[in-house]
Amino acid sequence: MKHTWLLVVLFFMVDSLYSQDKFEKESRIKSSEVSMKATNYIESIFPESRKIKWYLEENLEGIAVEAKIKENRTVYSIKFDTLGNLQDIEFIQRFDELPSRVQQKIRGYFQGNYDRHKIRKTQIQWIGDANLLRSVLLKETQSQQYEVNYEIVFSGRKDGDTRSYEALFSDTGEHIETKKIIPRNLNHLIY
Repeated sequence: MKHTWLLVVLFFMVDSLYSQDKFEKESRIKSSEVSMKATNYIESIFPESRKIKWYLEENLEGIAVEAKIKENRTVYSIKFDTLGNLQDIEFIQRFDELPSRVQQKIRGYFQGNYDRHKIRKTQIQWIGDANLLRSVLLKETQSQQYEVNYEIVFSGRKDGDTRSYEALFSDTGEHIETKKIIPRNLNHLIY
């Protein structure tokens, strides 16, 4: 009975960890370690790019493979599962370049939930069919049949405690979720 109780408590602790916290560990990998499906997808969009960097990302949801590319002054992060299936495409954009109504909604969320906040990074996230998103990136179509979200990394103070967070908002600026960023535990001294 004592062991059963312990397992139940651990289950709820792990479950809450997954839903409220964000942890990512990225390590560089060679393109030869990536599935052909993923490398072919990237090469079909960026055939001339020599600046493709591949990463293995370990996070609380599992393992993913990510290609990072800087093309025409835009930084793209294109995430795949380990089989090469597209998960999402993200690219960095300045917060003040988002639609003004979206900015207002997001600012309203921050003002209503934090004593202070500072936006560190803004990314636009596209989720949808891999072929459609390829066509959108190549500017072959203007279709809006994919999901658009805004991912905001920020520091916020709440009840006297300042932390780093990642918040996800819909294309209209509606809050979807916020996760505390768990800092990496470094085993060496940085000075």
